[in-house]
Amino acid sequence: MKHIVGLFFLISFGAFAQRIRPFVGASAYIHTDFNKSIFGDIKMGAEYKVFYYFMPEMEINFTYGALEEVVNRNETGLVMSEYSKRAAAVNYSFCPKVILGNKNGDGSGYIQILPKLTYSNIQATGHAFTRNPNNLSQPIEKKQKTYENQYSFGFGVGYVVDLSDDSAQSLALNIYLNNVDLGRALNKLDQDNRFNTQGVIGLGVNYYFCFKKKTI
Repeated sequence: MKHIVGLFFLISFGAFAQRIRPFVGASAYIHTDFNKSIFGDIKMGAEYKVFYYFMPEMEINFTYGALEEVVNRNETGLVMSEYSKRAAAVNYSFCPKVILGNKNGDGSGYIQILPKLTYSNIQATGHAFTRNPNNLSQPIEKKQKTYENQYSFGFGVGYVVDLSDDSAQSLALNIYLNNVDLGRALNKLDQDNRFNTQGVIGLGVNYYFCFKKKTI
């Protein structure tokens, strides 16, 4: 809870300070074990301008993904069991962001390098239904919930375009190498399959904004 309070304070202060810009964003990652082969996150945070080419970021994001549902049928096609699994994580990240190129606010764009250290609280849930031979109208239900904490190091690279002449608003398109392993919690569920989301590639968009005109 103290991480969230601290980050919200940083974002609120960023609306008035010239060196700090809040941002919001979303990302999607490709993984074939998940429903529609993707899982994603939404995020918020703040960028702090130390000097021209070094702008570290603090971020909190929420990751969610649902695995493909497993359905078992008998030889006549009757459903005998169903099993669904989901994973979610709250991630707290520090990114010592580095800017490459001429960030001059003329709309030409620039590149950002995004090494990221992340602490994650991961939760997985499993929900199983099995046909009850003694009462077909009341299947046997089983629920599970598991937890895991993890430190990880990821990497990203992005292209940023300023949306205003004073660089108060920018839009970034980023490519990420995600190393938050949702499988740390998913693999604690009762199942035969094993999951790993480390090394997954994703695509994200961040919107940076500031309510006060920047003068630096």
